Amino acid sequence: MASLLRPCPQSSCEFRFYEELGDFLAPERRKRSFTHAFDGTPSVKDRIESLGVPHTEVDLILVDDEPVPFTHRLTGGERVAVYPMFERFELGEGNRLRPRPLREPRFVLDVHLGRLASYLRLLGFDTLYRNDYDDDELLMISCTQHRILLSRDTGLLKRSALTHGAFLHATDPRRQLREVCDRFQLDARIDPFTRCARCNGEVERLGVAPDEHDPDRPSPRQRDPDSGERERRDPGNAPQRRDPGRAPPERDPETPPEVRNPTPPGPDKRGRAIPPLRMPGELAGSLSRCRACGQIYWPGSHLSRLRQRLAEVGVAI
Repeated sequence: MASLLRPCPQSSCEFRFYEELGDFLAPERRKRSFTHAFDGTPSVKDRIESLGVPHTEVDLILVDDEPVPFTHRLTGGERVAVYPMFERFELGEGNRLRPRPLREPRFVLDVHLGRLASYLRLLGFDTLYRNDYDDDELLMISCTQHRILLSRDTGLLKRSALTHGAFLHATDPRRQLREVCDRFQLDARIDPFTRCARCNGEVERLGVAPDEHDPDRPSPRQRDPDSGERERRDPGNAPQRRDPGRAPPERDPETPPEVRNPTPPGPDKRGRAIPPLRMPGELAGSLSRCRACGQIYWPGSHLSRLRQRLAEVGVAI
């Protein structure tokens, strides 16, 4: 009986986390090897996440210099080296822990990344964002729609069902954009102003402002959520939540100031189109419209400011 009550001795391993994975560790464990004690024979994934590192950030694990999967069991005495996503070092397919990259990078963002969502949409990337998504919804969207989940919530990124996700180290939205472009090699895929910064819909080019009687213009019912959707978002008599996908950009605090596009005056009472905008060079008379929400975009002075701000982080549009 005494032997049963005696606590089982703990085992331990030597861990070493490389490069940006150290950001998830306590300061005294960064850029150095340290001993980690544990009970039983846990998986190496369990121990890595117990130390604070989400599995979505890990691309290679070496145990005693041999690559192992997340399911590898630790028994004690091993040396464990953990590496992040590699940019230049080509790994063999048998060594990689992450699933194959998605053919087309599409994103879903957690509730704290509204400005980053606007920037990604302006660069032409399919990006879902709403300020009332809960963790289960984000995980379901990522898995069922094959979208990369971007978040600064390490707990969310540790969910075992998540296959494509990334932690954002930066807090400034423009730095976050640069971080996403680097990690997923997006620079060659940028197609600016082809998506609506408000709702993620596709944007079409117009020569002049659209006529309200244009048969191709979306009806209010098509542009606005139906009653079922509104009820799902705001059940009962709960106060209406702000939704950056629908709120006018000039009143939406999540929309960067330089992309709060003013809407030009609409047609007059006779339905006549407004005269061409007086813009320099190739911008003259350039108008675009979102096919989903009907938002009109036109190149004002904000465009040069936007280009300058993004150029500061190495993003050219």
